[in-house]
Amino acid sequence: MRIGILASQGAFAEHIATLYQLKVEALPVRLPKQLRGLDGLIIPGGESFCQR
Repeated sequence: MRIGILASQGAFAEHIATLYQLKVEALPVRLPKQLRGLDGLIIPGGESFCQR
């Protein structure tokens, strides 16, 4: 499985590290052409909204 992480905002490096621990191939995505061949895309951001 190949999952892309939008690498323009948020904590994308932490998302990549977590997916690697789960044995999932994770790739930073910065350009539209990098979306080809992915099984999914994570769009980081909004983490600060989770805090109460």
